[in-house]
Amino acid sequence: MSTVASRRTTKPGNEPKQAPDPDDQRTRGDWFRGVIARQETTLILVILAIGTAAAMRSSLFLSEDNIAEIFRSSVIYFVMGCGAALLIIGGGLDFSAGAVFTLSALMTSKMLVSSVPWPAAVLGGLALAGAIGVLNHLVITYWHVPPIIATLGVFYMLTGVDNLVTDGNDVLPLPQVVQDIGQGSILGIPNVVLIAIAVGVIFWFLLEWTRFGINVRALGGNREAAVANGLRVTRIDLALYMLAAVTAGLAGIIYSARVGAGQVTAGGTGTTLIVITAVLIGGVSLMGGMGSIQGVAIGAVLLSLIDNALVLTEIPPQYNSIVIGAILVSAVAVDHVRRERIFRKR
Repeated sequence: MSTVASRRTTKPGNEPKQAPDPDDQRTRGDWFRGVIARQETTLILVILAIGTAAAMRSSLFLSEDNIAEIFRSSVIYFVMGCGAALLIIGGGLDFSAGAVFTLSALMTSKMLVSSVPWPAAVLGGLALAGAIGVLNHLVITYWHVPPIIATLGVFYMLTGVDNLVTDGNDVLPLPQVVQDIGQGSILGIPNVVLIAIAVGVIFWFLLEWTRFGINVRALGGNREAAVANGLRVTRIDLALYMLAAVTAGLAGIIYSARVGAGQVTAGGTGTTLIVITAVLIGGVSLMGGMGSIQGVAIGAVLLSLIDNALVLTEIPPQYNSIVIGAILVSAVAVDHVRRERIFRKR
């Protein structure tokens, strides 16, 4: 039989179907598993679960005013968390942030009540915060004091300065234009939330799309290798400690504008620990090298949501500390497991 005659003519539309490419299926599956495994995804699911439970317990939870209040309350944690996250990703640590928050807010408030124009007063407060970041860097780099000890020492010194410059009294009232910025809104979105979004975009771009961000991750991932490869480690550390201090100072100024006064009792160790908690549960590794700004945002919202839900459901506030402590321990444990898996694959 002729081979030509034995061939079968294939009509249009009856072409044999191609088998699915296993490599494509594997890629899609790996992408989906990667999304599910991300800490940000887990946090979003936790937020939805807590929000659902709170909404079932209180009809006020889903009100427009309450949702806005949750985001307003998370602003302070997020703004401070942006600088803290970048620093921790780069292998540093700053426990002075709560005192920088307070001192920057108080000094800015004192300038405002002394009739200094608000833009100049804000810049002055931020410059003071940046100077404290330089101080932290000098003590750590040139005196070779471990970061946790150096920044704790600066924290206690600044706490004393806070009381000296104000005699223990709050600074008030702030000019109306400043209170309008802190308490107003645009198209229903609180001004402080818009400021936080702007800060978040800047830090996200800095971390994800610049050479500086690449160097920060490299420095946090392996400091010895970064030094061996010629990275200007001292300059990067200086920039990171300054950014962490400036965001702490900015958060203090935002808080003062929102409440209409510079408060001596604002900030402190409580704020410092909550911010570090938000950063860690947001997926930033305490060992450095890993983390994202969007994760910090979700972590800040989660902590604000927990506090809000406990108040609305009339659960004693002591449980807030218990929940946050449990979440912090869980976040660090998850980070340990995640790093083990990553290095095992390598």
